[in-house]
Amino acid sequence: MRIGGIGARPTPSADVATALLTAASSLGQRPAVTSVGPHGRDEQGFVSLAGWAAKGANLLRDEFDVGPGDRLGVASPAGWPLAAVTLAAWWLGVTVVHASEPGLTLRVVHVALDRTLSAADGVTTLWLGDAVDGSGVPEGRDAESWTDAVIPYPDRAPEPARDGGLTAIGLGAHPTGPSQQELIVSFADDPGGALGITRDGDADLLALPDAGRRLAALVLRPLVTGAASVVVMERDAPDRHPEAHAQARDRIGSEERIVRWLE
Repeated sequence: MRIGGIGARPTPSADVATALLTAASSLGQRPAVTSVGPHGRDEQGFVSLAGWAAKGANLLRDEFDVGPGDRLGVASPAGWPLAAVTLAAWWLGVTVVHASEPGLTLRVVHVALDRTLSAADGVTTLWLGDAVDGSGVPEGRDAESWTDAVIPYPDRAPEPARDGGLTAIGLGAHPTGPSQQELIVSFADDPGGALGITRDGDADLLALPDAGRRLAALVLRPLVTGAASVVVMERDAPDRHPEAHAQARDRIGSEERIVRWLE
């Protein structure tokens, strides 16, 4: 295991594939995305996250024949599985859109959001869950998880798009932007340090206001700053137990060395 030095920051990159390779090479298994919740803590280091992204990119290319300019529908709460799926898409130059968008051939959806999407629209769906390996399928569904689908594929990624000008996200009012490079540049002046991201139950991150900024903070900020995104999973609304919520947030913030929270 290789642990990058405190304060290490990857060399700036112009596209996501280069940023991911650079971060994995220089930071090894330093935490990239960490999840903390009622059932414990798990994390993916930069190398591990790159391995999952590589498997996903191989699956998307070889089984679904997607490439630059294609779209992948996604619906999921924040967490490392969402980051891995997103990186796999961006590695190939694929645009991430919401899973409810029309005209899709493939989507990846968290099991908790099963009822928000039609099962009869003919779109191939792979499922994400909250198991340690990101697996899970909706109860009663004859379906395949993203994890089971990608496991047979190698950790060595296919040839990347390496084009920072390709559209990364098509969400909400911005269906044709921003590009990979624009998202990377948006974190160029970020001072670094772990970023706290509150996950409110199973709320779909890609359906939240300012979803593009939130997705980029989860997925890309670690690659630019070398600092982890820490997803804190909450099951109860903060206003129901405000004092306990504040104490838990302060404790996790101290333990994970969170320097600020994504608001």
